[in-house]
Amino acid sequence: MVTLLFPGRHLLNTRFQEEYLYSVLQRPLKEVGIWGDSPLRDSPHTLDSIVFAITSANQANSRYNPIPFHVRAIGVDRFARQFRETLGISYRILGVPDFKLSPKFSEYMLQEIEEQSEGSLELTPQNTIVLCSTPEVIKQYLSSGFLVLPAELESLSPVKYFTDTPMSLVKKIVEIGENWATHPEVRSKLSPSTLGLWRDFPEVPEKVFRLYRDPLLNDSGSLTDTRDYSTYARGMSGREVIHQKYTDIKNSIIPGKIVDEGCADGALLTLIAQDFTDSDLIGIELTGEFIARCQERQRAGEFGGTYVHFHQRNLMDGIFEENSIDTTICNSTTHELWSYGEQETTLQAYLKLKLNQTKRGGRILIRDVVGPEDKQQEVYMWCNEQDGSNEDVFKECSGEELVSHLRGLSTYSRFHRFSRDYLADRRNSGHRGEETKVKYREEVVDGKKFIVLDLKTATEFMTKKDYVDNWKSELNEEFSFWDFSEWKSALKDAGFVVLENPNDIVESSRTYANSWIVQNRYVRKVELYQKTEKSLKQMEYPVTNMVLVGEKR
Repeated sequence: MVTLLFPGRHLLNTRFQEEYLYSVLQRPLKEVGIWGDSPLRDSPHTLDSIVFAITSANQANSRYNPIPFHVRAIGVDRFARQFRETLGISYRILGVPDFKLSPKFSEYMLQEIEEQSEGSLELTPQNTIVLCSTPEVIKQYLSSGFLVLPAELESLSPVKYFTDTPMSLVKKIVEIGENWATHPEVRSKLSPSTLGLWRDFPEVPEKVFRLYRDPLLNDSGSLTDTRDYSTYARGMSGREVIHQKYTDIKNSIIPGKIVDEGCADGALLTLIAQDFTDSDLIGIELTGEFIARCQERQRAGEFGGTYVHFHQRNLMDGIFEENSIDTTICNSTTHELWSYGEQETTLQAYLKLKLNQTKRGGRILIRDVVGPEDKQQEVYMWCNEQDGSNEDVFKECSGEELVSHLRGLSTYSRFHRFSRDYLADRRNSGHRGEETKVKYREEVVDGKKFIVLDLKTATEFMTKKDYVDNWKSELNEEFSFWDFSEWKSALKDAGFVVLENPNDIVESSRTYANSWIVQNRYVRKVELYQKTEKSLKQMEYPVTNMVLVGEKR
């Protein structure tokens, strides 16, 4: 008995795959066009069973892999039944978690199949042929002694396909749009089983279209390729950090339908769920990685008995009906809308969208970074040159080597690295202009070296200089674009009433300098001065955060 291993994401199945399988199943292997060299090649045996290995089974929120495993498994089952009913071919369907493509990718897949099948499926070159059209994966199986059926692939060198692969057909469907199901080319290339599946699950093509059309997402379902989500989550959702965030907004929350927009890994909602057990909590997150982490919290029961639901959406989409939300929470998200969108245009449109979805008496709570007042003033910034290395500042490296290098630089040298890297990726991609380059000069006053620049840029450096684990990602973002006065004006322009009550600070809009940040990241590292007629006068450190409470009346 010889098994056919058919690995792949199985986002859809094609007519070509259907016809191809009919052409190779139950024919002597010596009559089938196989790549590789093995005794099976000239065997009179036939293929008697199929193992469908659905890869990336634990992912479903990116262009690379937009469809959840349970739908793909149903689709494969519908596709495979015809071969059992007409040819007597048995089949198994297994979900393989995501393994990043590495030299051991094929080895890990075979191990996973054996483990999941309780040892009943031990696939070897002596009993298995692989059906695959991905060049890198084919090479691994060939080097391990497996024979390969190349399906849509015509040649490995150069790589050439003679018909559409499933992924290219997905992209073609996206190009065609909502009329895909009646388009002659799609109907001729899509298997009837997939056509029926996508009609039975209309949310599938809708999700595919949404993910492919989102202007902010990359193919892996993220805002940026350079973010390390584990270190980012630890920094944003650590116990002390998340409790501070919750304390800042807790007393301003209106019970009912509470939405955390840009909920990251759902850590804030775990605290809200403890105190607002009768409310409906909705988490909105753009990135596929964080959606997966939210769902893991839900699986682990971290929200208790409170109703919580998560949506993967762009915050600029009209998600909710008008006048339906009691509290919208924007926690460290508005600066990302500014940074990855069209700055002021995007953020103003977002605030108006939030007004529409908010009930009368409902609130928007924005807790985020904020720029200093009088941010265009010229300041003199002293940076410590003795707290690290000043060698090879612009060393080209990445990954852990970059983290180690940045961590070893002095504050002074880290500023120079910042001056080159800040928004550089955004400029290189055409999203920002040359005016965003860091402008500064150096002066020596009374024997002390200073960097002279505007307060906004100084604040950008101060608030970012310690994010060495996600340096490239963080330097794509702006923190100090609006001061608190400008934020309040923007909220009022959108139609909200800004709540300001100095006598009730817990429910009032306010700014503050985070004492931990000041003591651990600023003191003895960096100082700011204003120039007077006679000398330099040291300034207080600028505010780091704001809580902005807007109410719809």
